[in-house]
Amino acid sequence: MYILVFDLPREKRYLRVKVNRILKKNKAKLIQHSVWASNKLKVLSEVALLIRQNNGKAEIYKAKKIF
Repeated sequence: MYILVFDLPREKRYLRVKVNRILKKNKAKLIQHSVWASNKLKVLSEVALLIRQNNGKAEIYKAKKIF
């Protein structure tokens, strides 16, 4: 499982909608406003790249069950 955490400038609302639609289409799970979980690393990487290309911040973490 991988976690995508991102931040977009407020004026990029259209991009936030696009990103959310891509993630929903690929069955990613919304954890919090800009935090999504998915097993599809390729999809998360493509979304992160799209965000960064549009002056946003995006990071992907590998989730690990602790308890």
